[in-house]
Amino acid sequence: MPQLDRIIVFSQIFWLFIIFTAFYTILIHFFLPKFLTALKSRKQIIEVNASEVTKITEKSILKQNLIQKVLVEDLALIKNILVNNLNAILSTKQNLNISIIDEKIALIIFNTVKYCDAQLLNFISLRPKSLNLRSS
Repeated sequence: MPQLDRIIVFSQIFWLFIIFTAFYTILIHFFLPKFLTALKSRKQIIEVNASEVTKITEKSILKQNLIQKVLVEDLALIKNILVNNLNAILSTKQNLNISIIDEKIALIIFNTVKYCDAQLLNFISLRPKSLNLRSS
């Protein structure tokens, strides 16, 4: 069989070995370092971006907690003001000409403010504009 002749097979194996060695050397010395530097730079970029995301997240959480604290304090202040003023208005309603609808609205506002507490504030979702969070 001419395909398995020793003279032909030897030259084919020799050139295969030479071409494979040259190709392997070119890949190892030229392309592999460029490929590895690209991978390292991508990894560093990902790490930097992850650290920036954590910093932004921590800042937004701190701002959100500050906003909630201020909101609780302001709501408590508003509650006290409305309770005091509505008690005065409701106690002196004989002197005022308030219609039935105005009395009901004042009573509803009084009860809403009177029984409002921090548990209701937990249901108010605050979404910082810098994170571009959208409600689903």
